[in-house]
Amino acid sequence: MTAEAQPMTVAEKIAELGLTRVVHFTPAKNLHHIVADGQITSNRVLAEYAPEYFAPTDPYRLDAHPYKTCVTFTYPNPFYFDIARKLPQFRRFPDWVCLLIKAEVLTRDGVLFCECNAAKGGGAYLKPGVEGLEGCFADTTLGYQRGLTHHPLTATDLQAEALVPGPIPLSDITAIVAPTGEAAGNGQARLRAGDLDPDQFTWLVSEKMFTKWPLANAIQSGQSVLETLWTRDGEND
Repeated sequence: MTAEAQPMTVAEKIAELGLTRVVHFTPAKNLHHIVADGQITSNRVLAEYAPEYFAPTDPYRLDAHPYKTCVTFTYPNPFYFDIARKLPQFRRFPDWVCLLIKAEVLTRDGVLFCECNAAKGGGAYLKPGVEGLEGCFADTTLGYQRGLTHHPLTATDLQAEALVPGPIPLSDITAIVAPTGEAAGNGQARLRAGDLDPDQFTWLVSEKMFTKWPLANAIQSGQSVLETLWTRDGEND
């Protein structure tokens, strides 16, 4: 008798896809609380325990999971990112960063995947496990066809996402991305002003990651998005 094949795990699917990172974008002013607290927390937790730093990119959380943190695959959602930055509560805080996070957070119990924006249908399209993750990278999703040149490490629908339960520790952040060297320098300076160490992170600069159509077009044409290492002396390597 042959052993019955075991179903694929999320970790195995991540390895098969070659996925190494997910992305969470946030106003740069939130970095102080994230670093001081030693973790990324959900909007609901921030609202309850650190209201002075509560600046949600999605104040309504129509996905119905406010205790979970939204992440996207490899690059930020260019369309919602563009909307979030124009919200009234962020007009005084124009600086944003993208936090690159180890893809292993997707293996946690309770992670939910959505092949489209998780708010669609009030969270009706959220699915757990390998089925949910595979759906994000399917050839056809809700109204979207994956093109032949589509970047292999990004979801078919650029608004697809995963909702991760619990806090995400700083040790899972592989890099902080800013749109310009000046923005990266400002982000580091804010942390130092709060007696926090910015040098514990790798800092990258990627203008395209913060621009809607250049990012979307790059993903759909299979291009890599330039990310340049930013050093403390303010020069890009």
